[in-house]
Amino acid sequence: MEDPSLQRVQRRITKLSDGEVEHEIEAVTAKGIRLLQARNGFLLCSYIVHDTVLDENGNWQPGAIATMIDIIGSLAVHSVTPKFNVSVDFTMSFYSTAKVQEEVEIEAKVVGQKGKLTSVIVDIRKKNNGEIIAMGKQWMSSTNVNSSRNQASKL
Repeated sequence: MEDPSLQRVQRRITKLSDGEVEHEIEAVTAKGIRLLQARNGFLLCSYIVHDTVLDENGNWQPGAIATMIDIIGSLAVHSVTPKFNVSVDFTMSFYSTAKVQEEVEIEAKVVGQKGKLTSVIVDIRKKNNGEIIAMGKQWMSSTNVNSSRNQASKL
């Protein structure tokens, strides 16, 4: 993985796995995640559901699943557009869930780019039988954070 964008993604996933990120929700949600494959526009990760992301019935919380989709989807986009990206459209479908200590695979694929917009699809499946848990589709817009600070409002 010599590509600088992929190196940044790898470092970020390592920090997420170790819980060493600045946002508590990301630290709790992605703790223990492992990167299995990475190339520009594609990430495959493995994750074992832990007890801090469970609901009162012992299922992986939908909010934690949504956060995971957002995290991994944005990292896949970052692998092809290394600028600051923001979600402009985010849809999810939930089909199943997972229990504590169940292993899942999270696959994110960039499926399109148009100007500053990039589209990514994220699938989460149970590793043991391939059953789909959730699918997310996201459009992200890249922006240059530094240049927007110096611009006056047009309102």
